[in-house]
Amino acid sequence: MQAPAPVLYPLGRARRLHALLALLMFSTLALLAAVAASQPSLSLVSLMGVLLLPAVCLAVRASPAAGSILSWDGERWHLQGAHPMQGQLTLALDVQGALLLRWDSPCPDTGPASPWLWIEQHDDPVTWKGVRRAIYWHTH
Repeated sequence: MQAPAPVLYPLGRARRLHALLALLMFSTLALLAAVAASQPSLSLVSLMGVLLLPAVCLAVRASPAAGSILSWDGERWHLQGAHPMQGQLTLALDVQGALLLRWDSPCPDTGPASPWLWIEQHDDPVTWKGVRRAIYWHTH
Protein backbone atom coordinates (compact mmCIF):
# COMPACT_ATOMS: atom_id res chain seq x y z
CA MET A 1 0.00 0.00 0.00
CA GLN A 2 1.33 3.40 -0.98
CA ALA A 3 1.86 6.08 1.69
CA PRO A 4 -0.39 9.15 1.67
CA ALA A 5 0.88 12.31 0.03
CA PRO A 6 3.01 14.72 2.07
CA VAL A 7 1.00 17.21 4.09
CA LEU A 8 1.62 20.29 6.27
CA TYR A 9 -0.85 21.12 9.02
CA PRO A 10 -0.72 24.22 11.26
CA LEU A 11 -1.12 23.59 14.98
CA GLY A 12 -3.67 26.03 16.33
CA ARG A 13 -4.65 27.17 19.78
CA ALA A 14 -6.86 24.15 20.65
CA ARG A 15 -9.88 26.33 21.42
CA ARG A 16 -12.36 23.45 21.51
CA LEU A 17 -10.15 21.37 23.79
CA HIS A 18 -9.71 24.26 26.19
CA ALA A 19 -13.45 25.03 26.13
CA LEU A 20 -14.29 21.39 26.88
CA LEU A 21 -11.69 21.14 29.64
CA ALA A 22 -12.85 24.45 31.15
CA LEU A 23 -16.44 23.17 31.19
CA LEU A 24 -15.33 19.94 32.85
CA MET A 25 -13.19 21.76 35.40
CA PHE A 26 -15.93 24.24 36.32
CA SER A 27 -18.45 21.40 36.61
CA THR A 28 -16.05 19.50 38.86
CA LEU A 29 -15.45 22.59 40.98
CA ALA A 30 -19.21 23.13 41.34
CA LEU A 31 -19.66 19.50 42.39
CA LEU A 32 -16.71 19.82 44.74
CA ALA A 33 -18.26 22.91 46.35
CA ALA A 34 -21.63 21.15 46.71
CA VAL A 35 -20.04 18.10 48.32
CA ALA A 36 -17.90 20.25 50.61
CA ALA A 37 -20.99 22.20 51.71
CA SER A 38 -23.06 19.10 52.41
CA GLN A 39 -20.29 16.86 53.81
CA PRO A 40 -17.29 18.79 55.07
CA SER A 41 -14.85 15.88 54.78
CA LEU A 42 -11.35 17.04 53.95
CA SER A 43 -10.33 13.67 52.47
CA LEU A 44 -13.31 13.59 50.08
CA VAL A 45 -12.78 17.17 48.94
CA SER A 46 -9.05 16.50 48.49
CA LEU A 47 -9.76 13.40 46.42
CA MET A 48 -12.13 15.33 44.17
CA GLY A 49 -9.57 18.13 43.80
CA VAL A 50 -6.99 15.60 42.63
CA LEU A 51 -9.38 14.64 39.83
CA LEU A 52 -8.84 18.11 38.34
CA LEU A 53 -5.12 17.53 37.83
CA PRO A 54 -5.33 15.43 34.61
CA ALA A 55 -7.53 18.04 32.93
CA VAL A 56 -5.20 20.87 33.90
CA CYS A 57 -2.13 18.92 32.76
CA LEU A 58 -3.72 18.06 29.42
CA ALA A 59 -4.78 21.67 28.85
CA VAL A 60 -1.23 22.87 29.44
CA ARG A 61 0.61 20.07 27.64
CA ALA A 62 -1.62 19.89 24.54
CA SER A 63 -0.95 23.50 23.59
CA PRO A 64 1.66 23.71 20.84
CA ALA A 65 4.10 26.57 20.49
CA ALA A 66 2.79 29.42 18.34
CA GLY A 67 3.57 28.91 14.67
CA SER A 68 4.22 25.17 14.97
CA ILE A 69 3.46 22.96 11.98
CA LEU A 70 2.88 19.22 11.90
CA SER A 71 4.17 17.70 8.68
CA TRP A 72 4.17 14.29 7.06
CA ASP A 73 6.82 13.79 4.37
CA GLY A 74 5.52 10.41 3.20
CA GLU A 75 7.77 8.50 5.60
CA ARG A 76 8.05 10.40 8.90
CA TRP A 77 6.25 12.94 11.02
CA HIS A 78 7.94 16.25 11.78
CA LEU A 79 7.16 19.08 14.16
CA GLN A 80 8.36 22.32 12.65
CA GLY A 81 8.75 25.33 14.86
CA ALA A 82 11.27 26.76 17.30
CA HIS A 83 12.88 23.32 17.75
CA PRO A 84 12.21 21.14 14.67
CA MET A 85 12.16 17.41 15.29
CA GLN A 86 10.89 14.15 13.90
CA GLY A 87 8.97 11.44 15.67
CA GLN A 88 5.97 9.13 15.75
CA LEU A 89 2.30 9.92 16.25
CA THR A 90 -0.19 7.75 18.10
CA LEU A 91 -3.89 8.48 17.76
CA ALA A 92 -5.44 8.79 21.23
CA LEU A 93 -8.87 10.27 20.46
CA ASP A 94 -10.82 11.02 17.30
CA VAL A 95 -13.92 13.22 17.55
CA GLN A 96 -14.17 13.77 13.77
CA GLY A 97 -13.51 17.53 13.85
CA ALA A 98 -10.52 17.18 16.17
CA LEU A 99 -7.81 14.65 17.02
CA LEU A 100 -5.81 14.11 20.19
CA LEU A 101 -2.39 12.74 19.28
CA ARG A 102 0.55 11.55 21.31
CA TRP A 103 3.97 12.60 20.02
CA ASP A 104 6.80 10.13 20.59
CA SER A 105 10.29 11.33 19.78
CA PRO A 106 13.01 8.74 19.12
CA CYS A 107 15.35 10.88 21.24
CA PRO A 108 13.57 11.75 24.52
CA ASP A 109 15.99 14.60 25.20
CA THR A 110 14.98 16.36 21.99
CA GLY A 111 11.24 15.71 22.26
CA PRO A 112 8.74 18.47 22.88
CA ALA A 113 7.84 19.49 26.40
CA SER A 114 4.26 18.58 25.53
CA PRO A 115 3.92 15.08 24.08
CA TRP A 116 0.22 15.67 23.36
CA LEU A 117 -1.02 17.42 20.24
CA TRP A 118 -4.61 18.52 19.70
CA ILE A 119 -5.45 19.38 16.12
CA GLU A 120 -8.76 20.78 14.93
CA GLN A 121 -10.37 20.85 11.52
CA HIS A 122 -10.98 24.60 11.58
CA ASP A 123 -7.21 25.26 11.73
CA ASP A 124 -6.95 24.22 8.05
CA PRO A 125 -10.19 22.77 6.61
CA VAL A 126 -8.65 22.28 3.16
CA THR A 127 -5.87 19.99 4.42
CA TRP A 128 -7.91 18.24 7.14
CA LYS A 129 -8.71 15.09 5.14
CA GLY A 130 -5.09 14.75 4.04
CA VAL A 131 -3.71 14.95 7.58
CA ARG A 132 -6.34 12.49 8.87
CA ARG A 133 -5.47 10.11 6.04
CA ALA A 134 -1.75 10.29 6.90
CA ILE A 135 -2.41 9.80 10.63
CA TYR A 136 -4.65 6.79 10.07
CA TRP A 137 -2.34 5.26 7.48
CA HIS A 138 0.68 5.61 9.76
CA THR A 139 -1.02 4.42 12.99
CA HIS A 140 -2.68 1.32 11.59
